[in-house]
Amino acid sequence: MANIFKIVLLGVLGFGLLVYLTAPKQLNKQDKVTLNKELNTSLLPSHFEVIGISGYVKKSDLFKKDLEKFIIVLNHEALSLVETIKLSTRKDIILVANISKTPWFIKKLAVNGKLAELNIGSTIPMINDTSGKMVKALNLYDDTKTKYFVYKVNKDSSITKISEQSVKEGALENGLKQEEIDLYMTSLLSSLK
Repeated sequence: MANIFKIVLLGVLGFGLLVYLTAPKQLNKQDKVTLNKELNTSLLPSHFEVIGISGYVKKSDLFKKDLEKFIIVLNHEALSLVETIKLSTRKDIILVANISKTPWFIKKLAVNGKLAELNIGSTIPMINDTSGKMVKALNLYDDTKTKYFVYKVNKDSSITKISEQSVKEGALENGLKQEEIDLYMTSLLSSLK
């Protein structure tokens, strides 16, 4: 019995240490953040990992010249909106799953599978931003888990932030009621103009 207890204790400690060591560095208030003055598609990474597509997708394939697009950056709890957004027939939406602050081990163990599950059957591309390059290019350093952000890519390739909104705490795990979904989607879709 004592040996089983030692094995369980060492397993828990090992798992905790693995998660701690693979967690990304959090910004302190003293850390200086260099912000891009004018957002533009030229600042975005050259390729993206898109959920449901093996390999990478080039920036030029997602952001075509002279076409307006909307980028919706979804932090942890806001990913609960993917189920409803993917029902949209709009072709001008690109989703970004902001999971860059999640420890590497957790990303590989659970998050990537959950994102693939959320995006099944969707025609809307979802960028898996594990490195955080996409959100950094958008000057987005707010990783509050209930927030989501909407950006517009204009025909001249400039990018403007349109809105910043939130969903309720526990929305991803506990789900949303239909009236909450309607409220969030009305607010989201009204900003996509």
